Amino acid sequence: MPADTDTRRQRIIDATLEVIHDHGLAGLRTQEVARRAEVSTGLLLYHFKTLDGVIAAAMQESEERYYRHLEDEESGRPAVDRLRLLIERSGDPSSVVATWTLWMEYWVRALRDPDTAALCTTLEARWREVLLDVVEQGVGEGTFTVASPRASVIRLSALLDGLAVAATLGDAEVSVEAVPDLWLEAAARELSCDPRLLGLPQ
Repeated sequence: MPADTDTRRQRIIDATLEVIHDHGLAGLRTQEVARRAEVSTGLLLYHFKTLDGVIAAAMQESEERYYRHLEDEESGRPAVDRLRLLIERSGDPSSVVATWTLWMEYWVRALRDPDTAALCTTLEARWREVLLDVVEQGVGEGTFTVASPRASVIRLSALLDGLAVAATLGDAEVSVEAVPDLWLEAAARELSCDPRLLGLPQ
């Protein structure tokens, strides 16, 4: 694919994420994305076929950025450090709500759109596999003790989803800033891990 084509696609994806951040999925319009990307609506549709195609690409890009940053930092680290990085790199408190809101809106779309549901399943499976790798590493290192790593991963994944929803909706007892430690405290119990190894008070 020519470099200029790659550049245009990336501009469109970046613009889509900006519009979603500012207006949510419900406020996403092809014309506004094209305007911010400085391309025509025809060129946008040429690259992505439909607005849903643009949204799917933006969702994947959002996730890819997370994993790229994570991989840069976690190589060679023990499982306890990797576990903390997983949650700390989920997003800066000042911007993470936009990412969580994107996920929440995408879940709603998934209820009525098979393609969206399939992408959600794929992205969720990737997160669980990364978390499973961390848990299994910790078991091997002797810092985690679990009866079933897969079951622990499912519970911890669901917990993070629930905390993200509560924080996004403004739950007074679940602030955005509190989510990482709330999740790590639960993870320490789930994995029979010394909380101090995760940077938590005992």
